Amino acid sequence: MLQTLPLILLFVLSLLFFNNKNISLDKKVSVVIPAFNEEKSIIHVINTVKKVKSITEIIVVDDGSTDNTYNLVSDCDDVILLKHLTNKGKGSAMKTGLKKVTNDIVLFLDADLSEINQYQIESIIQPILDGEADITKTKFKREAGRVTELTAKPLLQFFFPELNFDQPLSGQFASIKSFLDHIDLEHDYGVDIGIVLDADARGMRIQEVDIGNIVHEMSTLKELNIMANEVVRTIVDRAISYGRLTMVDDLGNAIRMEIMGLSIITFGIFGLFFIKYMGPLVSAITILIGLVISIYYLYKIIKMSVKVYNQTKIPTKQIIKSFIHMHFPVVISIIIILAIVASLLGSVSISSNEISLEPTTKNLVISTVSQPRSTVDVRGPYTVESALENEPHLLRLSNSALNTLNAQYGDYIYIGDSRYQLEQVVNNENDIIRIPESARTELNLKLDQVIRDSDLRSVFEKCYITHNIHKDEIANIEADGNETKLGVINKTTVNIFSQILTDSHPSKNLNVYVNDTKVAQSVGIIENGTYIIAINNETVKNLRLNDSSIGLVYNSSYQSTSVKVILEETGVNSTNLFVRDPSLNHFLNINF
Repeated sequence: MLQTLPLILLFVLSLLFFNNKNISLDKKVSVVIPAFNEEKSIIHVINTVKKVKSITEIIVVDDGSTDNTYNLVSDCDDVILLKHLTNKGKGSAMKTGLKKVTNDIVLFLDADLSEINQYQIESIIQPILDGEADITKTKFKREAGRVTELTAKPLLQFFFPELNFDQPLSGQFASIKSFLDHIDLEHDYGVDIGIVLDADARGMRIQEVDIGNIVHEMSTLKELNIMANEVVRTIVDRAISYGRLTMVDDLGNAIRMEIMGLSIITFGIFGLFFIKYMGPLVSAITILIGLVISIYYLYKIIKMSVKVYNQTKIPTKQIIKSFIHMHFPVVISIIIILAIVASLLGSVSISSNEISLEPTTKNLVISTVSQPRSTVDVRGPYTVESALENEPHLLRLSNSALNTLNAQYGDYIYIGDSRYQLEQVVNNENDIIRIPESARTELNLKLDQVIRDSDLRSVFEKCYITHNIHKDEIANIEADGNETKLGVINKTTVNIFSQILTDSHPSKNLNVYVNDTKVAQSVGIIENGTYIIAINNETVKNLRLNDSSIGLVYNSSYQSTSVKVILEETGVNSTNLFVRDPSLNHFLNINF
């Protein structure tokens, strides 16, 4: 169960962070234009909007204008005109217009954009039409406003540091309507930043679009003061709703202390097994201190999180996502400790007089020489299991275990008086070695015993391996009539007998050539002594070799077939010793 925790966490995160499905939109856009005393520019904005083909609905909301705005718009064709009797604020006008929208995409434009052009409007809506964003907000080339620089950006950086927009208060933006239908729009100038913060909390895709130069009517100091107050109120309200005030205060401090406690626990466990001068007593005290800190602050985190959850008005799914943003470091730290504990518990060995707990780790092997096997390999640990049914003479193990033993599938291994064939694992059991009961008894292994990769050779120490190498010579042969087809004309099997050692020693590269074609190659250790070469299981030569033997050591013919054996220096060490004892087997046997 503990081994699946990382996968479960990734699955939950995927649901929470990548749950935005591609919504099928009708690719038609409605534009809502709030207007308050904009008789100088409203007609230009409407005429420019009409040039955009994807905009099929234009809604103008006169927010209690006292000038000629309403009359001018009423003379425009294909425009839905709504009116507030009194000025209610930009957000209220946007709400009124949104109720009349019939398309899937909504564009909000200010009515005082006296020089906006068709290209700029198309730039705002295009990312949504292309399915690249759910919301687009604009930035443009002008000196940033005082409310933005002195109020909005500092507050956003403090409470919502993940947001990094050049102009967070830009009033021109577009959105999918389904999102707008599920949030509460502010009634005043806080509406723009409120939409951005709500979108971020709900995991919507927000894109800031640069629309170049834009002419916007400058606000008076009094208007800026009102705007700043409304923006501050909106940001602080959202910070409270999404738990950001608590996060940077009590809850944030509790999270930091919790991580510290978990880190102390991890350090204590690590020190117990891997730091030489950190004895059991010091490690135990360290772990105990970390546990006390962790339990205390975990209680505080849970208590404060429940309080925030009960006070919030946003959907449960979104508050859970917000908590994950805040608590993610704690979750990761807990998973790390659980993984460590799971590894420790998996290495417990209990006998009549003691309990042994030795961590069993994977082995990272990096080859420093060119070889056919992978140069970087992560091996083990391996768990001993029983052989599969009706396989009393098969030993199944992973390719990484074979690499450690310098063997290959199809080889034979001699354990005691019995011979077993090495075969590949089934059902992706890469960390399992299936060994028949007779072999387990001979090797003194128990079921579910865990073997480190570095200990694997010592488990099979002094066992013998017959390295079986098959080489087929393919050529055109006569078939029926005059037809020819590819077939095997010569089949050669080379058996090389070696013994598994724990320690490595300088090795030789053994090459076997038949009719000047290399048919086998193996790396092993040569000791001083006599080595028997056999062909078709009959001894043909007793070779006297030593650790300095090199070059062509056998060159002869057998029934008109040329056979050569060449030894080469490898410059590397091996744990396989070529066997020279004639009572056991031939050192080298070539079968034609």
